[in-house]
Amino acid sequence: MLSRTITSFATLFLAILLHGNLLSQTSAMPGYISGDNVNMRADHSTQAKSIALLKKNQRIFIISSYRPESNDNEAILRVSTDFYDETYGLKLFTLPKGKAVMVNRLDGNQYYISFKNDKTGRVGYAKIDTHRLEFINGETWYYVDVDNKKGWVFGKYVSYY
Repeated sequence: MLSRTITSFATLFLAILLHGNLLSQTSAMPGYISGDNVNMRADHSTQAKSIALLKKNQRIFIISSYRPESNDNEAILRVSTDFYDETYGLKLFTLPKGKAVMVNRLDGNQYYISFKNDKTGRVGYAKIDTHRLEFINGETWYYVDVDNKKGWVFGKYVSYY
């Protein structure tokens, strides 16, 4: 009788353990995108290729997260900014506020920044006052699923239900 009870308990314990593991492997937390025209990227960096453009309030499923130790050279624009060709000084494009850029160097109270346009492959450069950038040092990135497409989204633009 005792052996059958132990066997039943062990079977029940194993079933609960396996069920818990299956749930933890397949569950994702629902959420939504809180910004408009947010890039979903191939990796957790503003320099990674954009693989989708997400709309405000678009439903997502958060699979995991990553918090880098530092991204001192990445920032988000607080204002719309014009970007120029480095060689000829011709205007290439304008980025709206909220877009992520690379910070190349500081000169006095101005940062030299750059952005690679995924559509054209061209890199544009700009000078911007320090208060017009929001640095993203150590901010969380989320690995998400959107309509069976997976990628990374900067945490500032992810909200939970």
